[in-house]
Amino acid sequence: MNICTFLVSLLAAALPLKSSSSFSAGEEQVYLIHYQWGVLNADVARAFCSIESTTLHGRPAYNARIYGKTEKFCEAIVKVREDFQSWFSATDFRPEKTIRKAQEARYNGEETNVFDWEAGKLTININANGQESVNEFDLEPGVLDIPSFFYCFRNIDFDKVSDGNPIPVKLAIGEKIETVSIKYAGIETLKARGMDRVPARKFLIQVNSGNTFDTKNAISVYTSDDEVMIPLYFEAPMRLGKVVGRLESSTRRK
Repeated sequence: MNICTFLVSLLAAALPLKSSSSFSAGEEQVYLIHYQWGVLNADVARAFCSIESTTLHGRPAYNARIYGKTEKFCEAIVKVREDFQSWFSATDFRPEKTIRKAQEARYNGEETNVFDWEAGKLTININANGQESVNEFDLEPGVLDIPSFFYCFRNIDFDKVSDGNPIPVKLAIGEKIETVSIKYAGIETLKARGMDRVPARKFLIQVNSGNTFDTKNAISVYTSDDEVMIPLYFEAPMRLGKVVGRLESSTRRK
């Protein structure tokens, strides 16, 4: 639980995108989040991913949201809320603003990212338990936030990168910009508890730094084997244990 952005002229060179969108406004996916560590082996939370149409500076845009909350039985131990929202262009995935609100035990924080593409600056304002900090970074083509990455990922034309070469992606996370890599690993039969055995596209996401994920092992993501590429299942090795997510429901399945 603690556990897009490209200039048009450079986007095609950085990530080969499909000619038509793989998602549509109004769709929503719900994921069950399962945590394994020691004696704990249970569904501990749900994550809700949704997207709506809007406008930015008079141009078509999307407002994407990823909202997570712990199940009731877990809240006797620790209550967690994660709420990411992003506003990004509908034509080139370039984000304009990100807001993240997080609550975990005694921690209560809010982050606001403002992407000033004309000035080439990203401003990250963090308020954690009343302590505020502001960080500014040079903004390069290819920087994503978490919600826009979720939807941009579905729009990559992986048939054009099927040679297995990793694709680097820059993400604005917390107080810095991280680089992760995505590698297409081919089609496998997905075998997961509570899910049908279906052919799925497998991807490996390598996280190179941070205090949450195990940087030695890649995150495995399985999507539907069709043009909409809805994520069906993922496994994320953590520094302590492992987080597994599986699709519980979707308003758009093919």
